[in-house]
Amino acid sequence: MAAKFVVLAALVAMAHCSVVPVARVDADYTSFAYDVADPNTGDFKSQVETRVGGNVAGQYSLLDADGTKRTVDYTADDVNGFNAVVRKDPVVVAAAPAVVAAAPAVVAARTVAAPACTPLTPPPPCTPLTLPPPCTPLTPLPSTPLPLSTRTVLPPCTPLPSLTPLSGKRRRVCCDNGAVL
Repeated sequence: MAAKFVVLAALVAMAHCSVVPVARVDADYTSFAYDVADPNTGDFKSQVETRVGGNVAGQYSLLDADGTKRTVDYTADDVNGFNAVVRKDPVVVAAAPAVVAAAPAVVAARTVAAPACTPLTPPPPCTPLTLPPPCTPLTPLPSTPLPLSTRTVLPPCTPLPSLTPLSGKRRRVCCDNGAVL
């Protein structure tokens, strides 16, 4: 049993030591860019960035509140770290075109034909409601009395033996039809 444990430990140690580190290849390349120009909110900005392996280079710009354009050029790598160069440039505003008041356009009045109407006719007069005749009182139906049955429905009761034979007294026993014996 101990030999199996030693062999297992040796296999685990050999598997752990046999891992060869893989050299990192800096073939990663990504790049992106975007621009925002919204004259309604005054939001004007842009950014461009390129990444090759661990080296990053990019630029972003935006309009500051003082009316200048701030541009930041930056680089970052494993040796030099992050470096940025900031510059401010005046914004060249295009001259707004002169606003000339245009003469109002003459629009001819539209003629609208009146819709053809037909006079309303009154509805026919209402007829009075007629009620049904009043109900007649109910008359009783003639009835004939039914004959009474003279036949015996149940057979006569036979007295039950006393439940206490040792006492010598007879007890009264009731039948199913209500007769008392």
